Amino acid sequence: MKKVFTLLCCFALFLSAVAAPAMADGKKLVVGLASDALTMDPQMQEETITNTMARHFHDSLLNYEADGSLTPALAESWEVAGDSVTWTFHLRKGVKFSDGSPFTAEDVKFSILRTREKINKNIVSTIKDVVVVDDLTVNIITNAPDSILLDNLGRNKILSKAYVTRVGDQQAELVPVGTGPYKLVEWVREDHITITPNEHYWGKKPVITDVTFRPITNAATRTAALLTGEVDIIADVPVRDFDRITNTEGIETSSRPGEFLIFLHIDGNREVTPAIDLPKNPMTDLRVRQAISMAIDRELITRVSLNGSAAPTGQMVIEGKRGYLPGRPTPEYNPDKAKALLKDAGYENGFKVKLDAPNGRYMNDAQVAQAIASQLSKVGIEIDLNLHPKSVFFDYVRPGDKSSLVMTGWSEEVDAGMMGNVLFYTRGKGSKGGSNRCHYSNAEYDRLLDEADATADVALRAKLVADAAKVILDDVGLAPLYFERDLYGKKKNVIFTPRADKYILAAEMDIE
Repeated sequence: MKKVFTLLCCFALFLSAVAAPAMADGKKLVVGLASDALTMDPQMQEETITNTMARHFHDSLLNYEADGSLTPALAESWEVAGDSVTWTFHLRKGVKFSDGSPFTAEDVKFSILRTREKINKNIVSTIKDVVVVDDLTVNIITNAPDSILLDNLGRNKILSKAYVTRVGDQQAELVPVGTGPYKLVEWVREDHITITPNEHYWGKKPVITDVTFRPITNAATRTAALLTGEVDIIADVPVRDFDRITNTEGIETSSRPGEFLIFLHIDGNREVTPAIDLPKNPMTDLRVRQAISMAIDRELITRVSLNGSAAPTGQMVIEGKRGYLPGRPTPEYNPDKAKALLKDAGYENGFKVKLDAPNGRYMNDAQVAQAIASQLSKVGIEIDLNLHPKSVFFDYVRPGDKSSLVMTGWSEEVDAGMMGNVLFYTRGKGSKGGSNRCHYSNAEYDRLLDEADATADVALRAKLVADAAKVILDDVGLAPLYFERDLYGKKKNVIFTPRADKYILAAEMDIE
């Protein structure tokens, strides 16, 4: 029965997609991904591969370029009034959605208000109201002066009000209708996503006319697919295969320092925590949280588990982003001191805790989680390792009602303040903290983020965000581990430049 249901779902997806005939003489591209998209609704998840697909189908008022800068997209220009909270956006003329319907200011209002009710609600948390002036003019009113409104609007994709209202959220999660350079032909979960150019696209037309994304979760299989020519490019090159691919004729590799942080999210606030079978949560003691961080050998993990394709860190964001703390060292590896801290806290014999981690989402994530479990066990913290496939991991850990210790990741486009608003701001206080996976709560941290979000002064925001980063890092609300290095392998005739956000965008590529 399950197989029949799966086939029916796939068939329904095929029928519901806005298909276009493939161009026999067009350029074709097959991309191998480490996993599938979680949804085709860009307001339902915040995850790299899901975001990658969203950029093919949707635009924002401003779009992020490859270097992380913002450029006008659906908004051609904008200005802020003298009250510093009323922003007027002038929309691009003649834009149509992929179903041929016109894009108007009503779609902007609808998309922003809809985001308030979805997973990504933090990116519109500073917006008080959206007022349609006319079809091509919209006013966005913020609660207070906002120095990063444009950054946030660059992350908020614009959907078709008419389409989503007509088909409902469930269908919108499966079949996107947007203003982006491509449209969906077919999505068969865990097998392939096929896209074709959107003939109504307002920008430069893509030169690659037939694109297939194949989720290949097994690392060895992903490498083999590139080496045998089944795919043209792969992301997340397995670290053990990087040299082999580099030395293969007709194939080349590329890499860049990544912005993707892997860290431990620690429940240091709840007196009773779900994944520790004790009447009191040991991790509410700062010394225990310090011991957890100190027991992890970051250098060994990056060198052995990741073959050197990562950089150990004690930071929330890379250098150059607001919230980076110059001079702050990577936490020391000192298991003896970790044991002493546990003893001082009253846990000389340690304790047992479940570690939730993904299997197949990040670079060698299962191996890293196993290494962490082994290292923590050496100081007396017994780990019950709970590995999840990507398809269920985020929904499992996001509510925070089952997790006490989570190994997870985040790539921040704006600054450490935006990261904090999503992951570490106290749950239940407004629209922030929606993915606070271990219910971190610190009044001073929240205050600093609120002040950072309420200023138009970028320099002041930088100071406030840095102060907030110091608060949570000193408090060990998280234990940063390392920044991944972005690794790609491709056929030499594929023209591709790695992006800061790690997206592989067919519209920016060509084939010689």
